[in-house]
Amino acid sequence: MNWPLSAFADEIDADLDVQFTNLTENGIHLVDMRSAYGKNVMALTDQEVENYREKADQYGVTVNCVGSPVNKVVMAESPAGGELDKLQRAIEVAQIVGTDRVRIFTPQGNNFDEVCEWMEPQISLAAKHNMVLMHENDAKYYGAYPDQAKKLLDRFAAPHFRFAFDFANTVQIGFKAMDDWFPWVLPHLATIHIKDAREDGKVVPAGEGVGQVPETLAWLKAQGWNGVLSIEPHLQFAGDRGGFSGIESFKIASDAIKGILEKL
Repeated sequence: MNWPLSAFADEIDADLDVQFTNLTENGIHLVDMRSAYGKNVMALTDQEVENYREKADQYGVTVNCVGSPVNKVVMAESPAGGELDKLQRAIEVAQIVGTDRVRIFTPQGNNFDEVCEWMEPQISLAAKHNMVLMHENDAKYYGAYPDQAKKLLDRFAAPHFRFAFDFANTVQIGFKAMDDWFPWVLPHLATIHIKDAREDGKVVPAGEGVGQVPETLAWLKAQGWNGVLSIEPHLQFAGDRGGFSGIESFKIASDAIKGILEKL
C-alpha cells in the first residue's frame, strides 16, 4: 500500500515528547499539526512553531499538514477578511514547518454564491504561496453535505483546493462514504481522516461503525488512489477545535486502521 499514515498527535497527550514517542512506536512518521503547548496552532508564536518542528525532527517525524480551524465560523456573524487573515497565518506556520498543506473548512451558511465569494480569495492566496487547501467535511459547515460539497469542488476544482474526507463526520449527519460521496469526490481527494461512527453518532475505531471504511478503502485501492490517511480518533472527547483519545485509545485506533489495510 502506498498510503502513509499520519495522525493528529495532540490526541495522544499534551506533551510533545509523549506524542512523538507514541507516534513512532506505532510506526507513524507523519503528523497533522493542530495544537501544541496547550494552544491551538493559530495561537503559536513563530518561535513555538520552530520549536515544534525541531522536536518533530528529533523523532524523525514530518509535518503532513497544518490542521487549522480556518472558516469554522458562522458566515453571517464573522467577516470573511478575518478568516483570510487567519489563513495567511496558517500558511506562514506551514512554511515554517515545511509543509504545503493546510486543512480548512467552509463557513456555516446556506448560500452557494456567498460561500464562493468567501472562498475565492482564500484559494487565490493559497495559489500565490503554492499551498494546497484541504477542505474537510465537518458537520455544521457548508461543505459537510455531499450535494453542497460537490458544487463547491466543481466550482473551484484546482491543485490548490482539494478535499479531506472524514467518515465519522458524514455519518453523524446521515450520510455514508460509498453511498453519497464516492465515486464523484475521487478526483478532488487529497487525504482521508480516519475515524468511524455508529448510527447514533458515537465515534469508534475504524471498521467498528457504519461509515463504510473497509469498503471505501478497498475501492480506493482498486482505483489506484494515492494519498495520506490521517488518524483522528476522537475516542474520549470531540470538540469544535479538536479531540482527545489518550495513549491507549490512540493505539486502539492505530491498530484498527492497520488491521483494515492488512486485509486489502
